Amino acid sequence: MKQEPMQPERVPLIETAHICKRFAGIHALEDAQLKCYRGETHVLIGENGAGKSTMVKIICGVTQKDEGEIYMEGERIELKSAVDAHRHKIAAVFQELSLILDLSVAENIFLGQEPLNRLRQIDFKRIYQQAQVFLQQIGLDLNPRMMVRDLNLCQMQLVEIAKALYKEPDVLILDEATSALGEKEVKWLFATMHRLTKEENKGILFISHRMDELHQVADRATIFRDAHYIMTFPWGELKDEAIVEHISGKKTAESLFEKPLGDPNDIALELRHVSKGTCLHELNFQLRRGEILGIAGLSGHGQVELLHGLFGDGDFDTGTVEVNGKAVRLRNQREALSHGIVLIPEDRKNDGLILSRSIGENITMMCLKEIGRRGVLSRKKEENVIADAVNRMSIKVFSTLLPVSSLSGGNQQKVVIAKALSTQARIVLLSDPTRGIDIGTKNEIYQLMTELTKNGYSVVFYSTEMAELLMLCNRVLVFYEGRIAAELEGDQVTERNIIAQSIGVGGADHEE
Repeated sequence: MKQEPMQPERVPLIETAHICKRFAGIHALEDAQLKCYRGETHVLIGENGAGKSTMVKIICGVTQKDEGEIYMEGERIELKSAVDAHRHKIAAVFQELSLILDLSVAENIFLGQEPLNRLRQIDFKRIYQQAQVFLQQIGLDLNPRMMVRDLNLCQMQLVEIAKALYKEPDVLILDEATSALGEKEVKWLFATMHRLTKEENKGILFISHRMDELHQVADRATIFRDAHYIMTFPWGELKDEAIVEHISGKKTAESLFEKPLGDPNDIALELRHVSKGTCLHELNFQLRRGEILGIAGLSGHGQVELLHGLFGDGDFDTGTVEVNGKAVRLRNQREALSHGIVLIPEDRKNDGLILSRSIGENITMMCLKEIGRRGVLSRKKEENVIADAVNRMSIKVFSTLLPVSSLSGGNQQKVVIAKALSTQARIVLLSDPTRGIDIGTKNEIYQLMTELTKNGYSVVFYSTEMAELLMLCNRVLVFYEGRIAAELEGDQVTERNIIAQSIGVGGADHEE
């Protein structure tokens, strides 16, 4: 009987083996590995601090490995700089933008690859012409002449993606690249990824903490935990519960959070006929003591402006704001804090932290008056506040003297929350606090929110993740064009009702 010839083993497009990396003696990666083949989207998953971003930064030449090897289609290569990565047709899009704000969209896309004229000077006419053609080819409606600083965060992220696509990479790395995108833009990106892998035979490394996104794009997956490689598997082979167990290293219990109802007779905050500019119109609602009040709606319909307005980003134009039954003015953050209101902003790196300062300094920067006397800080009080915050938030930290930039994204977010809670404010405004955060840290934040309400805090919670609102909120305000389109409560809080009200459709249904 004639024996069938053995099929040759596929060679990975990009492979890393025995990768080790240490920062200040701490292992960011230890004997880690990864294989991505042509024609696949390979998702890299794990908690914040597991080593995912360190691995892809090593592949991009941004971070240098201490040990290990990197192979491209079977050939060992060295990636000591971003130039090396570009030469090997590797491009990346990170959550932290690398755009130059004072350059145009086209100039950012062509940066380092600008066409030159006969005098060896940059040919700006060709830049704008070629950028226009390229943006149309990839399906993006962006003005190539527009200055990047005049774009919103979503548009900036699209420019970052276009910049990577222009390099025509064989390996495209997307590290939390969807976190700033709206639903329409995410659909565009996923369609682009499908074209690159299935039609052009490229390879994509994709990092996201949103399981629904992974279900849409993943072909195979690799899990990292605590700087170690755990496993690789074809997507669909494991159920979500099993994936979460491998990510955390713990058996998952039913994640049930009691929805805090609050006391309808004890109102912590009330807005009457509040308006501001063109973004907020005739807002009327109450926040009960001890509840989590959800804020929903499509991005850009006034939700973020409401939270920043309540935290003193300029006074409201009309209407009345009452805290504990007393009318107040909220013209700046100092006034907001004096009335017990604090904000945890959506952009932790730019609005929530000073990245160059230490972890401890970031935690205490909003309560300096309380830990000092006559302008002199009490070292003992400062150390107690920092220690309590680290313990309360379970912040994984080697030393609180290290810069906060040394922490993973999830631990940075914990510092932002700890800083806000150190003020002792009892009305806590949360603006999309779990964006780009791993599953384990998300659950810790959910638990903290429910614990705060048990201790008499009141929480206003804006989230772009529907599941979070459904899980934690008994009442949800749905925003549409700067107005409250609906106040949903109890069994009215459903995905169908929130979506319908978000797009300006019909009344609310009750669950059967």
